[in-house]
Amino acid sequence: MKRNGKRTAIALTIAMVLPATSGTALAASPEIHPSHIPSATKSEEKLPERATQIVAALEKLEPALKALTDRTIVKDGRDENLLNLYLESPESNNMGAILVFDSKTGELFTYNASLTIWKQGEIAPDEVILQRAEKAVLEMLGADKRKQIGSPQLSKIVEEVDPEELTDPLAIYRTVYYPTLLNGLEILGNGTGIYVTTDYAGHILDVSSTPFNLRGAKVPDPKTALTPEALKKQYFTPERLDLGYVLEGKDAKPGMQYVWMNSPYIDAVTGKQIDFIQGTEIAGDGKRNPANLKKLTLSPKGKPLIVKSRADGEKVVASLFGVDTKERFTQYNTGEVDDEFIHSWSDDDGDEVSISLDASTGEVIGANNWMETKSLPVPLSKEEALKKAIAIIEPYVAKTSTEWQVEIFDPYKQPKLADWMIELNEGEGEEEEDTGIGTYSFTFYELHDGLPVFDRYYWMRIDIESGQVLRFIVNLPEKEGTLPILKPSVTEQQAVEIVAKNLPVKLSYLWPTYKGKQAPFLTLVYTIDKSKGWPYVDAVNGTLEWGEYEE
Repeated sequence: MKRNGKRTAIALTIAMVLPATSGTALAASPEIHPSHIPSATKSEEKLPERATQIVAALEKLEPALKALTDRTIVKDGRDENLLNLYLESPESNNMGAILVFDSKTGELFTYNASLTIWKQGEIAPDEVILQRAEKAVLEMLGADKRKQIGSPQLSKIVEEVDPEELTDPLAIYRTVYYPTLLNGLEILGNGTGIYVTTDYAGHILDVSSTPFNLRGAKVPDPKTALTPEALKKQYFTPERLDLGYVLEGKDAKPGMQYVWMNSPYIDAVTGKQIDFIQGTEIAGDGKRNPANLKKLTLSPKGKPLIVKSRADGEKVVASLFGVDTKERFTQYNTGEVDDEFIHSWSDDDGDEVSISLDASTGEVIGANNWMETKSLPVPLSKEEALKKAIAIIEPYVAKTSTEWQVEIFDPYKQPKLADWMIELNEGEGEEEEDTGIGTYSFTFYELHDGLPVFDRYYWMRIDIESGQVLRFIVNLPEKEGTLPILKPSVTEQQAVEIVAKNLPVKLSYLWPTYKGKQAPFLTLVYTIDKSKGWPYVDAVNGTLEWGEYEE
């Protein structure tokens, strides 16, 4: 099992991964079959020439669609400027497709097909998925449309379960996203562009586009941006890198790394790190607060945090959340998702606690608390919350080391809304006052030779008002091993220079969104290149490398 901070979400959908996707291929969907739509009756409508060409191109790309011989053309019931072409199989109601065209030009608006049209074969390589998506865009949307969008971005494999038929096998979809370009730059934050969804074998299930309309938003000239060299000189500084060990580094071998702390969005004009949501500068410019790093001496007990039964799980829940599941909850469920096994306890009021296990070993890798609890007479102080967190993890910490480091994350305070957000919020109620009450989060890293071990940590979030643990994560290497004492061959400053010299930065537009509404402006931003993974400097070899990361 690959851990490294990865936490699997249950039954993610394409729409969750790429929210702007306009439709996922669904077998026997009512939207596909005209018999389920009152306005979809046989008509005398005819397709424009361009639409006919697109259908022919699609059938050439996906010959199986030729078997859908029952075809109906109707005006769209919601927009008379659109024509819907329904393709159905005369033999099966579970096989169908729909294409929506502009009734005048014949240009394609969207295409969606049932997964069940194709028998699922072997998983196609990423290169094949990208090639088929590119051909679909060119053939169905045209070369001119292709010039208006950027480089394709392929989603990771996502497992989706039909919520109405959970016993069905998992179906795997891939989505290729082509972002809209403006002045030759990609637009981040609004999801406009073209989406192509395939099954894991590479069959084209969906082609759709989200419209792009600036609506008078101010667009800065790319010429006003700092040069990449000037940006790197201002932003790439030693305090943005952490030095530490990894038990499972490159080629699964122990190593020492200078790690980039966070994923930056940098104002390309000012060089300051900005908030992705608001588009405004963030407090501290994204630098770590040294006052929130503390060295600790723990007394580890080395008690295995392993659950083999419901009773074991109840004991873990009691130790983490201080709750007796037999008295507190009326329902109990178990189930396996991907490589995790989950125990959960809940009641009819929506309260729930759960623990996630490594399915192969039974080791606890995460726990969540969604209970509504009473407030303490006095909210927890930072010191009290830290003591509580230490008391919870000490019984389980391995006896490999007594020296640990904790990083404390102060309560997140909702920043004051930017002026443009306040304007968009007018008429939708008053902005809630921020009381400053929230949660403390703690990340405990084992220390080796005085440095943190990045892939051996415990993370915990504690509610200040109730004193309850809300979330708990354990991240340990897959295989235990002995770390050598290593010495870096480069200093922090030299590591920064290596990053600046070898790590590309990308200039884009950021279009912030608030409550589903776009800001009246776009911001020029630089982002670091993560196409190969998460960048770090091998502290021993002095080279820039890339490792796995989770968005």
